[in-house]
Amino acid sequence: MTWPPRSQLEGALIALTAAWEIYTIHCVSEAGVGFFEVALGVPAAGLLAIAWALVWSTPGAPRRIRPRRGLLWVSFPVLAAALLIIYLSSQSPLNPLFLLRFAASQVALTRAAQEVESGAPRAEPMRVGLFRVRYAAAMSPDEVRLVTTDCGVVDQCGLAYRPRSRPASNRYAHIQGPWYLIYEPF
Repeated sequence: MTWPPRSQLEGALIALTAAWEIYTIHCVSEAGVGFFEVALGVPAAGLLAIAWALVWSTPGAPRRIRPRRGLLWVSFPVLAAALLIIYLSSQSPLNPLFLLRFAASQVALTRAAQEVESGAPRAEPMRVGLFRVRYAAAMSPDEVRLVTTDCGVVDQCGLAYRPRSRPASNRYAHIQGPWYLIYEPF
């Protein structure tokens, strides 16, 4: 059996690595991390790290590791650890990737929440800023909920817009202004 040329194997591995990193950054920047993301992302990080170690240790590979390769190697444990930490920490709003995604989407999220609050018809699921909202509902005159993702094993997470009152429940974590991260147990 003949193997494809080394450059083709590395090209395929680069594409798989880029896909994994984009998927993981998307998962980590969401309102919560679900069991499926951790069960898929963490083992995939290990497999990719092993694949790269094999490629770098084959005959013909450069003897010293370039800084770019070192950064690539470090990205696997860092992103895999981020998935696990966020998964185990009850979906903290202190996550910097989530905060960036939220900041880029805040105007669109506020507009969508005010439309839901006013009773405007909406299609679900819908794209609001950088988030895919599974469902949006006015829970009370004081709260609009935008559920965006699964978190934990069967729970859901999302954003709560509460311009008139602060929630007393520990299921809410303040992001900024009238926005809260909400953890909705099954």
